[in-house]
Amino acid sequence: MPGFTSEDELYRYIGGIFETALEDPDLAPRLEATGLVLRMQCTEPDSGLVIDLPGHKVHKVADGAAPDSQATMTMSTETANAYWQGKVNLTFAMAKGKVKVDGTVTKLLQLAPLSKKLFPVYVERLRADGRDDLVVG
Repeated sequence: MPGFTSEDELYRYIGGIFETALEDPDLAPRLEATGLVLRMQCTEPDSGLVIDLPGHKVHKVADGAAPDSQATMTMSTETANAYWQGKVNLTFAMAKGKVKVDGTVTKLLQLAPLSKKLFPVYVERLRADGRDDLVVG
């Protein structure tokens, strides 16, 4: 399974999916209502995002301008890529140690059902950019 090569790619694809969701008239209020500021910390390569759902903003961790997060998800970029294609069950991935979560787990788990609506949008964005190398089976 492929992952990203840089924080810029993580921001474009994973950050982009949150930016799209925060513009959606149905999803945006539901995401904002969670009140969650989520840090997604990735390995292979080391990179990260802070997704400020109430503030409707996605930050690169390297920029240093992000608010403090309430929960952190740590995983490889390969796992993050597969998750956003609907190929990784979050609960099983946490149990197997592929995804580590620190902080407010209950708020994080509220996102899981909302994220399913974004899986096809994510795959479509990869394909539109000619990134079939990132599309999982």
